[in-house]
Amino acid sequence: MGNFVDHYRVLQVHPEAEQEVVQGAYKRLCKKYHPDLNSSPQAQARIAAINAAYEVLGDAERRAVYHAEWRLRRAPTAMPPRPRTPSPVPQTGTPQACRLVFDYFSHLSAGRYQDAFALVSETDKTHFSYGDFVEWQTSVSAIYELGPFSISLYKIHPGFRMEGRTRFLAEEYRVTVQEKNRKTGGVNEYAFTKYAVLERGLWRLYLGYRDLTPLMAHFKVDSLTQEESLLLSRWERYIKTTDTVLGLPNRLGFEELLTPEIYRYKRYARPFTLAAFQVALPDRAAGAGQAARLLKYVGYLLSRYVRSIDRVGYLDDSLFGVLLAETPRRSADSAVRRILRAVRKDLSSCFDFDVHIQFGLAPYEGQSLDAMLRACLLDRHVDLTSRIARFFD
Repeated sequence: MGNFVDHYRVLQVHPEAEQEVVQGAYKRLCKKYHPDLNSSPQAQARIAAINAAYEVLGDAERRAVYHAEWRLRRAPTAMPPRPRTPSPVPQTGTPQACRLVFDYFSHLSAGRYQDAFALVSETDKTHFSYGDFVEWQTSVSAIYELGPFSISLYKIHPGFRMEGRTRFLAEEYRVTVQEKNRKTGGVNEYAFTKYAVLERGLWRLYLGYRDLTPLMAHFKVDSLTQEESLLLSRWERYIKTTDTVLGLPNRLGFEELLTPEIYRYKRYARPFTLAAFQVALPDRAAGAGQAARLLKYVGYLLSRYVRSIDRVGYLDDSLFGVLLAETPRRSADSAVRRILRAVRKDLSSCFDFDVHIQFGLAPYEGQSLDAMLRACLLDRHVDLTSRIARFFD
């Protein structure tokens, strides 16, 4: 990234953190690294970097310009092409034959199937067409990526028979190639032999396949099986971590969302708070279908009015959890009240009955999700005269 400095990393804040979070992080780091309070030799350089970062991130306009450049630099770039292992020139044999085999695998590696097919023997071409050849190689490349390869002369055959009684001068080459499985990412090395045959005065590669149909069918079925397996595993993962009725992470999925925040808490002492929202459904919405629609709408509203760095999950029967990232207890209280005001306004415009929502807060202090929920649900105080009720942890 050159001389570009990641100011978010310096201030130890999330790239989408709000300005008050940035300001709080700056004050905290100043207290920790100010030379008057910290005798470390690195304190002077550290506080200079902190001040430089806050000069940019503390100003909304400068931060917007910086953030655009930050996103651009963080965008994934194309991987440079892997260097190909040059084919060793054999001490004996014909240079044209050696170059033929090398060029054939180079064309396959680059996806130049027309150039590769041009190097195949005329005898082979009487058994399969160019279309069959391309279909075969395409089915192979859907599963495996051809990596570095090397060739070396294995044996010379003065009277090699391709078909019938005709004899040809042929050179047998040992090919060692690395193949990467596109699904698993595993890399394996294979060794086999290929024949370069002097056919009608020209060196050509003899494959020896009379019918490519079985090969194409094998790789197509294998490719389809891998794609279906991948889709199935993703679907099973989605079912396991998501409440499919509400379309929100369930308890397991919500615990996974807590993992990066716990890491930031332990590494950078970045606080976060759990907010629990208990929805009390009225008797008029007791029907299973209507209750599900109402809960789904409440979940939609919560997801709509939280910040982009916050996460919403459906943890239990009518119980929603909101992860307030990088938010201490005091800031979380005002944030939740703002969210509930917006939710109450939308609910009042859609329903002619009261929907009571109780909420509680629990800052993370190393406890489990269950312990945080118990803290949220402890000593509830419900205001029955309002759509929005309050309970304290």
